[in-house]
Amino acid sequence: MTFPLLIDALFQPLITLLSGCAVAMIGFGLGRLLTALIGDRNRLSIPLHRGIEGAATITAVGLWWWEVQMLGQVLLGDNDNGAAVAGAALLIRYAAHLLLFTLLAAAAWIDIRERVIPDSITVPGVLVGLLAVWLWPGVLLPIDCEVLRSFAPPRLQPDLLGLFGGLRSSSGIAWLGGWPWISGLLVSLVIFLTWCLICTAPSFDSHLPRRHFLEPRTIIFTGGTLLIITAWLIDGQRYFALQSSLVGLAVSAGVVLAIRAGASWALGREAMGLGDVTLMAMVGVWLGWQACVLAFFLAAFIGLAHGVWHLLLHREHELPFGPSLCLASAFVVIAWRPIWARVGFYFEEPLEMALVVGSVIVLTAVTLSIWQKLRGLPVP
Repeated sequence: MTFPLLIDALFQPLITLLSGCAVAMIGFGLGRLLTALIGDRNRLSIPLHRGIEGAATITAVGLWWWEVQMLGQVLLGDNDNGAAVAGAALLIRYAAHLLLFTLLAAAAWIDIRERVIPDSITVPGVLVGLLAVWLWPGVLLPIDCEVLRSFAPPRLQPDLLGLFGGLRSSSGIAWLGGWPWISGLLVSLVIFLTWCLICTAPSFDSHLPRRHFLEPRTIIFTGGTLLIITAWLIDGQRYFALQSSLVGLAVSAGVVLAIRAGASWALGREAMGLGDVTLMAMVGVWLGWQACVLAFFLAAFIGLAHGVWHLLLHREHELPFGPSLCLASAFVVIAWRPIWARVGFYFEEPLEMALVVGSVIVLTAVTLSIWQKLRGLPVP
């Protein structure tokens, strides 16, 4: 064994151990942040504080081990893909997912305790997600794309999940109605403006004109508009990544609204609040619309199992759907490699994609209809 290999063999375990300790400290800090997010709304005891901080630390270390050490999210199409994606890209994506998990945990906890998902979690989550995607498109989920070669079979190349397939091979919304350069910008701005109008609210009195431009909604829309226009002027991968996140926001929120309408029809009354809409709008920014469609599909089964369990043990009839959405979103992130390897081809065809989205909406409505009938049965 040569001297450099010997040094690497001796110091690599030590570096891994030190990295794990640093990640554990970061997880503990995020646990403190999580208790701060939910502590003001829920009076937490000291043991519960410690339990949340410990769970956050374990989650941070486990996610780091899976995504960075084991390359758990990398779809290794070729033997050299691991080296191509190693390094800072994995750490940045891991940090983004860890922050998303913290926001999901806070939203799920508050929704369970208070039956509400506060805008103080989802609105900053959307804004931070858009900024993260703009600064580093590598926070998007990884996929493999085929590269055609005339002299050999197609080669799988690591890529990022874009609006239509791989981010590097996608052109996004590049044309509409004969306006090839500005149509994508207009679509992005309309999506962001619609989100601002539906999912945010001004904090000041609208009858005070001098404060009108200092309202949070105005500040959010102005900052987001400047961010989108800047990305559009720069063009390239950052713009298409930001556009993919905005479409993820629109599709995720739209699917929740459709599920809300179907569930209200199945239950005969209003079934869901707008908190679930803002929650999945946030998830759509971080993960993209494809991952959110898969999360909706899983959340229907998780919600049904959760409802039956509570009905049998606690005789509780009203359950929030937000925790099921949060758990399903986290599961999609962790199990992204095997999930996308099995269902990714469904998203390549528009008709199959529409069938998947429609089946998610119908499945959720049927699930809630079954839940409505189960509520009428006598509980042993």
